[in-house]
Amino acid sequence: MKHRIRFQTLLGVSLLGFALAGCANTSPATVVDPGISEAPLVEQFESVRQVVDEFLAGDKVTAMTPEELYQIVRECNGHYFLVDIRANQDFVSSNIPGSVSIPYAQTSNPERLESLPKDKTLVVIDYNGHLAAQTAATWNQLGYQAVPLLYGMQSWTKEASPTGYEAFPAQPLNNTLVTDMTTATLGENALPEIKYPEGKTQEYIVHTTRTYLDRNYKGVITAEELDSELQQGPAEHYLLVDIREPKHYRQGHLDGAVNIPLDQLAASDQVKNYSPDQRIVLIGYDGMDASQGARSLVTLGYDCVALKYGMSYWSAQEAATGAVPVHSLVKEYYPLTPLNYLPPSTGAAGCG
Repeated sequence: MKHRIRFQTLLGVSLLGFALAGCANTSPATVVDPGISEAPLVEQFESVRQVVDEFLAGDKVTAMTPEELYQIVRECNGHYFLVDIRANQDFVSSNIPGSVSIPYAQTSNPERLESLPKDKTLVVIDYNGHLAAQTAATWNQLGYQAVPLLYGMQSWTKEASPTGYEAFPAQPLNNTLVTDMTTATLGENALPEIKYPEGKTQEYIVHTTRTYLDRNYKGVITAEELDSELQQGPAEHYLLVDIREPKHYRQGHLDGAVNIPLDQLAASDQVKNYSPDQRIVLIGYDGMDASQGARSLVTLGYDCVALKYGMSYWSAQEAATGAVPVHSLVKEYYPLTPLNYLPPSTGAAGCG
């Protein structure tokens, strides 16, 4: 695999006051209703943080290029399992050969999760890559091996329907970058509360994921939206976090952004820097990295979104951003298959 950043049942409880991006005036506390669960509730933020930190600090945060996936499909490589999380009607219309359908809203459904093989690498496919990256983050934290397709169907085909009718950027923007290393000092904040029965970390992750999927959590902010906010003056309700390597941060970053590399994002000495009163905006190389980081911090109870397409769209200055400027990756030989009604199975990628 091409090395990008680094490659590679459910409890009957309810969550109260969970802070979600797009849900205003919510508390960061994540609490299990003691009236429903008979097991004693204990504070489990640290247990969940360790799972999230292990994922972000490991070697699983990456994205697969369409060239890599095409080779897997062509060879019917049995080490991979393709999961398409687009809307079912779009999957039925056209899909990558050998893929199976698990719509995004069902990606934390226990029965769907049980159908996924843990001895294969799950390649997650969506419209533009960001929801697939978020899904891959959760699935990795649940013990699966998962990787999103870089930019989703937008990197596989130019047809409008499979990509969700969203035009892929023809070229990057020319937004301002600064090299000023003087940034705001981060203060120490109280950690979100996560109270649930001890030893049920995975159940908590599944249930929490279902909560924000039900609330239609998007998890991204566009470059245009963020630039508009910043043009109006200091956006104090945002905490801009650049998750790239320090060498690229020093060469050019968004004004006001602090540098916390992705592998340190959930470290014990970092999470206390995140304020419950601010929305965290993660700025990565291509958005795939930031989306996996954003889902991880949301799981911990923070309000967090990723900059869509990351620095690859924000600026064309590759020497400064460390990211190849966003461009179409579509090749004419990438196949799509209509009316592929394959149910979830453990067959080889591209072979059903």
